[in-house]
Amino acid sequence: MKILSVLLLLLCSLPAFAKKPIRVVDVGVMGLASHDLFQWNTATRENEENGRFDLSTIFDYADGTRIHQGGNPKNSSNAAVYSITQNLVSFYAGKKAALLMSRTVTEEQAHIIARQQTVAFFMGMVKESYERFTNARFPDYALAQSVTDDEQGVMRALHDILPGKIYVNRNLAREVFEVTDYRLAMTQLSPTEMMKTVKFYDGQYDEEYLHVVVPGFPDPTIINLQAIDQGFIAEQTNYNLDDMLAELKFYGQFPFFGNLVHFTSFGYHLENLFAKGICNKYVDGSPNTWNTVAVECY
Repeated sequence: MKILSVLLLLLCSLPAFAKKPIRVVDVGVMGLASHDLFQWNTATRENEENGRFDLSTIFDYADGTRIHQGGNPKNSSNAAVYSITQNLVSFYAGKKAALLMSRTVTEEQAHIIARQQTVAFFMGMVKESYERFTNARFPDYALAQSVTDDEQGVMRALHDILPGKIYVNRNLAREVFEVTDYRLAMTQLSPTEMMKTVKFYDGQYDEEYLHVVVPGFPDPTIINLQAIDQGFIAEQTNYNLDDMLAELKFYGQFPFFGNLVHFTSFGYHLENLFAKGICNKYVDGSPNTWNTVAVECY
């Protein structure tokens, strides 16, 4: 018994098995990744995105007329996603400007190359954040399939990790920043603020997400994100949000070993989703020329 206790103590202390802390930057990256794969139309009950990592949520939204505004307005819905979006837009603008200054390419060619470079840069971020979110390796294979409602349901259940508040440094003081405050949604967080850790999976939505104020005329609307996710999961999948949150809570309490993909009954959908996202083809068979680091798939 004493030997077993010592072995358990040693296993618990091994850093290789410890879950990596999830940071604000990961929340922003995974949020934007979700937007790049899904755009749910509540009227038609269909996904309007193409299910591939190509940053179409930025570059193709409104026929590309809103690139410098971050594309889809969803990408400025909270400070974490907005900060990642603006970093990518700035990266793209810098690459495009450098190409045009070389006077060796046309405007259109500069756009194509700069977008490809931006997607490749984003994919590096996605891989790092995925591994911190799941404690699992990023998939090294690709699936030439459509993304599914089950996969979108799993991404919604991961709203468990969303921080209601984060601490920021403003006016030479440490302040509490309420992430769901629409007046603060388009706030560019600093690198230090983006690296702050968030509370690990605990099976609960933070209180702020249960009464999100959405501006509107003549009166604002109050939405409950958990209720919205619960409805989607109940209607579009074979899962139940309460059960999923209970699994996430247990996963969050498990001290070592394990990863979200294999530890939960639904985590494999997350791996499949990202394996589809990195496929070098769209579902119709056309090539994903924007993602130059995509994986060959069949």
